[in-house]
Amino acid sequence: MRRLAVVFVIAVVLAASGCAWAAEVWPPAKEEGPRMSDKQFFEMVNLDYAGLANVKAAVGSGDMQAAKHEFAEYLRHREKPVWKFDWRARPKHDSRPDGVDTAEADRILQRNLPSVSVYHKFDGEIDWTLNPINYREWPWQLNRHQFWVVLGRAYWATGEEKYAKEFVYQMTDWVRKCPVPVEKSGNNTETWRTIEAGIRMGHHWPEAYHLFLTSPSFDDDAIVTMVESCAEHAQYLMKWPTTGNWLTMETNGLMHVGVMFPEFKEAAEWRKTASDRMYAELDTQVYPDGAQIELSTGYHQVSLLNFIGAWRIAHLNDIAMPKDYVSKMQKMFDYDLEVSMPDGCLPGLNDAGRSDIKPYMKEGFGFFPERKDYQWLATLGKEGTKPTVGSVALPFSGHMVMRSGWEANDLYCLFDAGPFGYGHQHEDALSFVIYAYGKYMLVDPGNYPYDSSEWRKYVLSTRAHNTIMVDGCEQHRRDRPRQEYVIEKPLPIKWASDAKFDYASSTYDNGYAHDNSVNVKHKRSLFFVKPEYWIVVDSLTPADDKPHKYESMFHLDMSGAEVDAATKSVRTTDSAGANLSILPMADDGLKVSIISGQEKPVVQGWVPAGGYKCRPIPTPIFEKEQSGKTSMAYVFYPTPEGVKCPIVKVEPLAVQGADGAVGLAITFGDGRVDYFVQCESPYARAKFGKFESTGQVTYIRTENGHVTSSKPLGEISDLSKTTVRHKL
Repeated sequence: MRRLAVVFVIAVVLAASGCAWAAEVWPPAKEEGPRMSDKQFFEMVNLDYAGLANVKAAVGSGDMQAAKHEFAEYLRHREKPVWKFDWRARPKHDSRPDGVDTAEADRILQRNLPSVSVYHKFDGEIDWTLNPINYREWPWQLNRHQFWVVLGRAYWATGEEKYAKEFVYQMTDWVRKCPVPVEKSGNNTETWRTIEAGIRMGHHWPEAYHLFLTSPSFDDDAIVTMVESCAEHAQYLMKWPTTGNWLTMETNGLMHVGVMFPEFKEAAEWRKTASDRMYAELDTQVYPDGAQIELSTGYHQVSLLNFIGAWRIAHLNDIAMPKDYVSKMQKMFDYDLEVSMPDGCLPGLNDAGRSDIKPYMKEGFGFFPERKDYQWLATLGKEGTKPTVGSVALPFSGHMVMRSGWEANDLYCLFDAGPFGYGHQHEDALSFVIYAYGKYMLVDPGNYPYDSSEWRKYVLSTRAHNTIMVDGCEQHRRDRPRQEYVIEKPLPIKWASDAKFDYASSTYDNGYAHDNSVNVKHKRSLFFVKPEYWIVVDSLTPADDKPHKYESMFHLDMSGAEVDAATKSVRTTDSAGANLSILPMADDGLKVSIISGQEKPVVQGWVPAGGYKCRPIPTPIFEKEQSGKTSMAYVFYPTPEGVKCPIVKVEPLAVQGADGAVGLAITFGDGRVDYFVQCESPYARAKFGKFESTGQVTYIRTENGHVTSSKPLGEISDLSKTTVRHKL
């Protein structure tokens, strides 16, 4: 202690005498925000802006406190720019109104703060870098400050200053403790990732600012501190743009600062940069078929929301955006409509949960009032006009949608035949989902929190999706430069559609295992017999002549399922609502089992259930081991409540005259037999029984021995040769 005291005294003495060594011995004060001084702040402000005469006079006299007071008074009373609501119209309350629920706000008053659905109570000061659950998303999302809006709404509902005082404390505390990065982006920090900076400026900060602007607790110093930080945010967002959905959030935030604080000399540049970036991104990160390049049905909505947000704040304040900005957004609304299940939701592809797009369809109808189909989906048929689009192939995303119609009991399937995606990817090539008779049956696992748990690894994995593993190994498309995951032209997906049938086929040939050392090509084809059932054919071609084990997995969000030992078929056993039967092509070498809720040796048979929870679901696994080219085929037959599957058996057909052909005879209990043949060549001619196959695909329906329907498919569209949607 004595030695420390001596060092301290020496350092003080030397510092007083101007010795540079003292600065090295005695560390300088900790950097705090805002980094700019009041003088620097007012140098950023256009003091000739209308209404700032008193500010200019105070700055000219060198009275910074008076300048801050005049600037805060100006902000409190200015009429433009406008916000989503009039902050001056805050209700006045003599006492707390009856029935006001402030439970969440009161929790925040105790500094029991939420992030990623987990609360942590801070004793005294808030540590904005704390990671109490060893999950980096917790501090990152804490620093989005959505709970300040909760405090603001409680303040408007009650008029009680305690909510404003806590907001002011937290806001000024954050600005002081979390200075803006200078030399590099803050994407490796807990408080200044560019995504958080954009979300703060584009959503929670301006909302909280206006909710509290009439509060006496939000005093001159606090207002100026917040606006200074907004300016630092804008300069930071100008300097460190990223890509993908992050860039839309960053740019929406930049636009909000530029619009809401036009008094800054740089505001026009902020607005122009934001407008230019957003306009460019409507092409850069949105494929011609309307899908956002990350190919996540959830992050598609994130980008769309921020494209809308930037336009809306500009439009609200009469700031021009490019003339075709809104029209460019339409393809994103079209994607939502075309990929929607009949219940107004999208399946959760890649990092996405099941996404309710009805609010986005309402937004789309607001932009395009002639689109009564948007209105129909937004209201689930209560208003508007039923969509006329049926089955559709989206060539860039590779999302192939097969549907029988738009009513609740109609059938729907999405086949994911596209590229890996720019971000938030799952190893799910050639997976598909089924919705039928009001129930989402065959499901994608959706998303799980971005931690390092086995559950997170599971949802990313091939084994969590409705596709095939080889030799116990999963697909592996990761670890390549991100730009390789964005395609310039569609993949060679095959597609055909008419009023009675849909057909789609695609191939995965990027290998299996972490080093892609298991070289097997997987071709999957789906044939939809409208409006009844699907035929799925898997062809597996190894690069060697060794035997390989193939495991085909199907995840059923149902209460239970059972195996018929004689036919090796699986049927779900829900007592209420629809059910699904999976009937494999008869094969002595085929094995089937159902896994549900397994944790060891690997996680299997689960679906995320919100937050950090998962629930078990029945997951049939069909297994076959064989050398050379191998084929596996199935019928997926959904049935409404109380109806049994009418199919008795699915048998292989002996097909003559076509190499690599796969044929099925599907026998129904009433004597009907459906025949299906798929050949490798579109010009194949083959015989099976007394029938003949011409072209790549042939379907024949017979009843009591008589042909009642037939469909040969010769030339099938190759989507790599087109850039437009293929609609029915």
